[in-house]
Amino acid sequence: MPRPDNAAVVAARAIGRLAAPGDPRITAPMARFMEVLAARLPAEVSGALQAAALGDVGSGGAGDGGAAGPGATAAAGGPVEEQTVRALQALFRDTITVGVVRAGVKYNVIPGLATIEIDCRVLPGTDEATMRADVMARLGTELAAVCNVELVIFGEPVTTSDDTELYRVLAETIVAHDPDGIPVPTMMPFATDAKHLVRLGVPCYGFSPLRMQPEERYFERFHGVDERISLAALRWGLPVFYDAVRRFCG
Repeated sequence: MPRPDNAAVVAARAIGRLAAPGDPRITAPMARFMEVLAARLPAEVSGALQAAALGDVGSGGAGDGGAAGPGATAAAGGPVEEQTVRALQALFRDTITVGVVRAGVKYNVIPGLATIEIDCRVLPGTDEATMRADVMARLGTELAAVCNVELVIFGEPVTTSDDTELYRVLAETIVAHDPDGIPVPTMMPFATDAKHLVRLGVPCYGFSPLRMQPEERYFERFHGVDERISLAALRWGLPVFYDAVRRFCG
């Protein structure tokens, strides 16, 4: 007989609440990102990208009234690509992704326990206690009362200023190999060894120079079954990387 405290059903309700997008927050690196875009790109392009980044995820609306979904106009001739919108939106808010769900032992036994494993990617300025409080707030009073939240691992988010000699070398190298290139400081929503290096005062940047074709679904292939880059992108990027090391090391 169905019952309201079926752990699988309660978990489904919790998943729905955790999957809802959080409010956007502009960190210093991403403020700089938008500043550079505004200075180097046409107003309609940078404006559309900003609206897509800060908009209500998945609804097509934006907090400032602009278009935010995959159809947000980036230029007179085309939309902001969906993969670009998703990447931008993940860099302007703390995100929660449900990765593992476990419940039940047999189809005709009502589950008494369910486990949900979530992956939280937090922006600079968000610590573990703040993220835990956000998770509990999303669950709401009634679901939080029947849930235990246990930390598996936490890595503190880190940033490096773009006002360093190393960053200038990287930016100058890109332009030297692609005069039309626009170096833009940004963040990436994944873990790196930077969290160890910054404690030693070592500036750390993600620098993987690749010249991608417009149709390349770069972000969509991360950890996918067909994760790859093109040979042409690699052939262009390796000399750029070598040149950046040569310029910096002298």
